[in-house]
Amino acid sequence: MGDARRLQSIRSAVPQGTVPALACIAWLEAVAIALLLIQAGWCVDAAVRGTGIDAGRLGLMAFTALVAASCSGVSEWLMQRASARTEKALRQEMLAASFRVGPRGTRGREGRLLSLATHAVEKTAQYRAGFIGPMLGAMTTPLLVLVVMGIAVDWVSAGWLALLLVIVPLAVGGFRRLVKPIGAGYRETQARLTGAFLEAIQALDTLAYARAGERAGESLARNGEEHRRSLMKMLAGNQLLILVVDAAFSLSVVVAAILLSVTRLRDGHIGLGDALAIVLLSILVTGPVDVIGSFFYIGIGGRASQEQLREHLARAGQQHTASSPAARPDGAIVVTDVTIGWPGAAPVLTDFSMQVAAGERVALVGPSGVGKSTLSAMLQGELAPSSGDVTVDGVDVAADPEAVRSRLAVVEQRSYLFLGSIAENLRVADPAAGDAQLWQALELAGLAEEVAAMPDGLEQQVGEHGSLLSGGQAQRLAIARAGLRDADILILDEPTSQVDLRAEAGILAALDRLAAGRTVVMIAHRPGAVLAADRVIEVAR
Repeated sequence: MGDARRLQSIRSAVPQGTVPALACIAWLEAVAIALLLIQAGWCVDAAVRGTGIDAGRLGLMAFTALVAASCSGVSEWLMQRASARTEKALRQEMLAASFRVGPRGTRGREGRLLSLATHAVEKTAQYRAGFIGPMLGAMTTPLLVLVVMGIAVDWVSAGWLALLLVIVPLAVGGFRRLVKPIGAGYRETQARLTGAFLEAIQALDTLAYARAGERAGESLARNGEEHRRSLMKMLAGNQLLILVVDAAFSLSVVVAAILLSVTRLRDGHIGLGDALAIVLLSILVTGPVDVIGSFFYIGIGGRASQEQLREHLARAGQQHTASSPAARPDGAIVVTDVTIGWPGAAPVLTDFSMQVAAGERVALVGPSGVGKSTLSAMLQGELAPSSGDVTVDGVDVAADPEAVRSRLAVVEQRSYLFLGSIAENLRVADPAAGDAQLWQALELAGLAEEVAAMPDGLEQQVGEHGSLLSGGQAQRLAIARAGLRDADILILDEPTSQVDLRAEAGILAALDRLAAGRTVVMIAHRPGAVLAADRVIEVAR
């Protein structure tokens, strides 16, 4: 049942009515072309009889040609528009699921998530919005064309040709089962290659220092070769399908149409123009089926990518189901007998306990490497303890890290600023915030006057990682963002470590205003930061 709901969420990303609209456009285009070909046959009959072609018929042919051309253009436009909107919706769904899983659920999967957010989302959008509708039209227009042929030309010929249509779903259905493992293999090797490449880029300096670049390059080459082979298999499957369709259907239909038209013409049941129309319409009958070959690459990759997205949503759904029941917020932090360390390393803290009362300001102090930032990561739900219990604001961090993060505001040593404007960086905390709220947050951080003096005000660009701002301005902008979030609990991880003493005073004043009425956990080294706390907890191994 859960899988059905997740698949439905993927389907609902496609703008409503897109699939039937594309199918209807394909039908209208097929009917217009069929009528155009039939009228061409009638023109041949008129020329043979020497009666001439009247202006009304020529006008009708021009109109049907215009309708067919318009359908082709509208279909392409609708596919592009629907695919873009679907891609945006799927990417938002994928990112929302990633946030629900949290850092612990995504750690070690960065490369796969990058592949998911780019390649998989794009392929799934193309499949759902730009493949299913046209394919539905392509699979049904041959029957529609034969109905038009029966009404306007000859029912006997249309009936015999209709019997050959049974070959198509049988051939395509069998081939789809045959190539399904190819799509899964392609998806796996593509994700593995993307992950390996991202990990190599992220660890470039480490690889250089360890002189492991050549080994990493060889590993990337192996992954690349595996991906190339899976891609070649998929392309080979695509070409094989084209061959199967052409051999089993296209050639059979055209040959049968020629034999039928010659036979019916010889027996006097139809005229020369109708015979010619039957042959031309038989080509139209096979035309949409030939589209299957060109679309099949999208079909294989799209279905595989859709499965990849569904698995990601399933992972997030399982964690959400396992979440703890809603707890009454109390603003307190309780850590009991916690043993914790980073994956693959020895524990940093063993049997550590602490309590922070609601509204209390506590400073965590101790030498570098003792585990203060590890505690911060644990409180944020980014790192799970191997033993012990942690509750934040009445919520078990291990059971529901998403709920915990929703109740926290965090100011790190180096708060991340995105490339964009001051307003855009602030609205990361509250996308619906108006300009007045942004100015209030800047006032809280002691940055309002400086932003007002900037040429573009709230639209002032901050540069890559805040490079166009001073260190103090960047940190106070992060404080303003935390203030806009308006959470009950504030975590400050050495927020003044990257600025000089002069800037520290302004930042501490801003933090003092931000901390009013909130529970605060501050990791600090400098005496000024420690003295701002109500209580000091010394962290030791």
